[in-house]
Amino acid sequence: MEHETDHACALAGVMDALPLLADDLDEDEVAAALQQQGYSRHAAEKLTMFVPSAFSWVVLKRLGLKALPSHFTAYDQDDNAVRIPVANQHYFTAALTLAYNTFENGWSAALPRSTFQRVAGRSSEMNAANQVLDKEGSLEGASINTVELFRLSAEELLED
Repeated sequence: MEHETDHACALAGVMDALPLLADDLDEDEVAAALQQQGYSRHAAEKLTMFVPSAFSWVVLKRLGLKALPSHFTAYDQDDNAVRIPVANQHYFTAALTLAYNTFENGWSAALPRSTFQRVAGRSSEMNAANQVLDKEGSLEGASINTVELFRLSAEELLED
């Protein structure tokens, strides 16, 4: 039952973040706006990082990407690389589920196509994929390396 509560809260955060991420705000402005709405700094940073990534993963898979990573990489206080499992990041999994369901079932007033595209387009993964598409013309059979996260430390990302 706790997981369902976590997911519901995370989904509410994703929905709050979408209009900000679809706007012309930079990452710092998005995180600050989420904090003004009452989110902690950690939650605001996670939403700012994870929602665009999750949305892009759905698109990239449809474009033929063979594999997506099972973790992110962040750095601890001693500057050591730490694997952060994707499955343990509630904002990421809530955004991924929303993106997948929207892609499968169609756009809505809450998540129109233009918002989806703008949010997915913010991700580093989509930026890298667009560079490959421009050069190679296809992502068929490609895979993506782990995404490195710099806005929060590994310790902060592993906190609930």
